[in-house]
Amino acid sequence: MVVKNKLLFILSTLVVLVIIMIQFESILALFRPSSSTWIHIRDFLLFDYVINTLSVVGITMLLATIVGTVLAFIVSCYEFPLRKVIERLLYMPLAIPPYIGAFLFVNMLMPQGYLFRFFGLFGIRTSVDRLWTSVLVFTIFLFPYVYISVKGFIGSGMSSYIENSRVLGKREAVIFTSVIVPIAKTSIITGAIFTGLEVLGDFGAVNYLGLHTLSTAIFTSWFSFGDLDSALRLSGMIILPVFFLLIIRGMILRFRYQTATTMKVSQVTRKRLSLRGMILAYSIIGIVLLLSMVLPLTRLITWAVMAIPTMRFSLIQHATLNSIVYSLVATLIILVLAIILATFTRTSNKYLSEIYGRLTMISYALPGPVVAIVVLFFMISMGELLGVSLTTMSIMLLLGYVVRYLGVAYENIENGYKKLGIRYHQVARTLGKGYYKTLLLVDIPMLVPFIISGAILVFIDLIRELPLTLALRPFNFHTLSTQTYQFVNNEMLPESAIPSLIIVAISMVLTSVLFIRKSKK
Repeated sequence: MVVKNKLLFILSTLVVLVIIMIQFESILALFRPSSSTWIHIRDFLLFDYVINTLSVVGITMLLATIVGTVLAFIVSCYEFPLRKVIERLLYMPLAIPPYIGAFLFVNMLMPQGYLFRFFGLFGIRTSVDRLWTSVLVFTIFLFPYVYISVKGFIGSGMSSYIENSRVLGKREAVIFTSVIVPIAKTSIITGAIFTGLEVLGDFGAVNYLGLHTLSTAIFTSWFSFGDLDSALRLSGMIILPVFFLLIIRGMILRFRYQTATTMKVSQVTRKRLSLRGMILAYSIIGIVLLLSMVLPLTRLITWAVMAIPTMRFSLIQHATLNSIVYSLVATLIILVLAIILATFTRTSNKYLSEIYGRLTMISYALPGPVVAIVVLFFMISMGELLGVSLTTMSIMLLLGYVVRYLGVAYENIENGYKKLGIRYHQVARTLGKGYYKTLLLVDIPMLVPFIISGAILVFIDLIRELPLTLALRPFNFHTLSTQTYQFVNNEMLPESAIPSLIIVAISMVLTSVLFIRKSKK
């Protein structure tokens, strides 16, 4: 194999090797002699962990797929008042992390809560069930993954199918079930996989609701049983299936890209809704927005107003400053590494490029507790090798952030390179510019929109990140997410609303900027 750019190859290989070294230890742990704690977990607890995890992931994927696909169909195929506003509002539930949504919904379902009082008018008594409340929270706040994926596909490649079906006199329900769902199945599955991975990686929501999943099991093994080996084994059990899920996702995306390139792209002609259809559409959209935005934000704002007189704002200031500074530093490091990796894989061997890309993406697909445990073990091993304690330093948290979210920026920049192609780079080289001069003066300036998109996505993820920060932070260090978690654990719900609102506000603003940029493009 001939390597064209040795410096990029060395840097990219070092990054990938660190990722492999960090994660390989948890896979090796599966083959070590079993400790007494692991035997206890395996014999008495593991079955429940697996069943609960599969149940919450599977049911959420199904319901989020239904909600997201139906909403994408309504917004993409029909014209009605306020459609453009609603189209953007349906992105916003992603700005509310599920761990915030969990304690909000528990409060709303309990006596004197909004939902308890509403359903009480009809003689229905609500209660908090661990599994079904978890499913409700995840579905309500994660359905936009499916909505965005399906809406993009309908808008870019299905206009002819929909219009031909209408000309043939097919009813709208038949068009949805027999045309849109079968043809858009790759987009639906892609969105559902993203949703499933988010649910698999959650710790805060399931921990608050008392649902024992593999993510909570890692923290229980680590903090309650004090057994790092068991936590590593549980992490290894998650890494292998996630790797295969990523392979399936990659195959689906390749098939989707090939299909899209053979279709004539044109805008879907939106059909005007009848009065009955408008009432049905507004009812569906209204229920979703009420549960995912109106009620949660109303509850947070009322709590925040209650907490203002007694709130120690110095805690919030320190947590906000820590969140912003660490997120900015980590985002900058991630962008630099992502540009190096994407630039190398663009011109490298096809199979080497695929391997590097998959290894970079796997950490993002892994649950936060898994990344936390493997990063911690890596830092312990490196500390023993160097004779220094690395587990009390901020570098451990930054390393965790970089390993977990490098794949987000990498995928954005890689997509940018694919869309730009290599012709501008080749023209500059033909005119006598060196490789690295061309990279700095031609490639990177053209990649700026994709770099900004990647930076926004990474920053949003970092601001919201809970399990990784909770596990790897230095002593007495708080971000907005950990401060929220501490308030909630201490049953200081009104106080938890203020850091929660800051997280939601930052996420909403950046999400709006991201989608405004995309709509302008």
